[in-house]
Amino acid sequence: MTHKFTATIAASLFLASTQAQADTVMASVKPLSLITAELLANVAEVDTLLPDGASPHDFALRPSDRKRLNNTELLIWVGPEIEPYLEKVIDASGVEHVAMLEEHGNDDHKGHYHEEEHDHEEEHHKDHEHEEDHHDAHEAHDDHEGHDHAGFHPWLDIEAVEHFAEELSVELQHHFPNHADQIKQNEDTFLASLQQFEINAKKQLEPVHENGFLVFHDAYDGFVNHFDLNQVGYFTVSPELKPGAKHLAELREKLEHSGVSCVFKEPQFTPALIDSITRGFDVHVGELDPLASDVALARGAYVKYMQGLVDEFSECLAQR
Repeated sequence: MTHKFTATIAASLFLASTQAQADTVMASVKPLSLITAELLANVAEVDTLLPDGASPHDFALRPSDRKRLNNTELLIWVGPEIEPYLEKVIDASGVEHVAMLEEHGNDDHKGHYHEEEHDHEEEHHKDHEHEEDHHDAHEAHDDHEGHDHAGFHPWLDIEAVEHFAEELSVELQHHFPNHADQIKQNEDTFLASLQQFEINAKKQLEPVHENGFLVFHDAYDGFVNHFDLNQVGYFTVSPELKPGAKHLAELREKLEHSGVSCVFKEPQFTPALIDSITRGFDVHVGELDPLASDVALARGAYVKYMQGLVDEFSECLAQR
């Protein structure tokens, strides 16, 4: 009796340990977790690599993160341009992966990209570091790179999310063939919820769509353009880059003459810069979280997150 009882406990502990170590599906950032979880409802759990509050712009993987990746069967990530720190780790782990911004025509999901492209990315990020110490160069960098950087937050663009959900659904059906019907059903439900959200959001934002505003960093083009909002500028092209004196002077000029009614900060970064620039101006300050830090994984969570952004925009922009 004692031996049977001991064996049962040992088997249970082994099973629990195995389950705890096996993160079946992981997404690199919370917004991608929200999208993936919609498609995998009643199929599999989704984990998130980056902790809440961490920025993908400057995140450094810990040994525990690498271990979690090694125990993951499938990784959903944004892509090598915004998450270059993941590229070598993916190659080393051999984890199957799907990138939202993976190049068209590349059907290889093992993380193999052309060597010259990877070298270009390393040079690109070295240029970023160099420009922190050269404000004039940074101004030129703003003009040249701003639009490209905004594309690195594709989860804020409803159209991009719709297309990605369709593509990811196909990949997940291949990965979980026994649950293909459920995943397809989840996809249909999710896309329908996106369409309804889009209709409601356009109506909600219509009364304030001409009101000018500034955002903390250049991340919201997909959202702003889709809903025809009037973003007149941003404080920095990327959070790890310090804006130059010329750019800050231009922002104060816009606050004075462009009818800006609202300035948006972000919870991941100190508001000191925004406070110093807006001091003396009668503007309202709102908060946008491009990383969905406080949103819990649940059915309907992605639309809930996007609705939160809509509410923040409409509330702040209405205060003139």
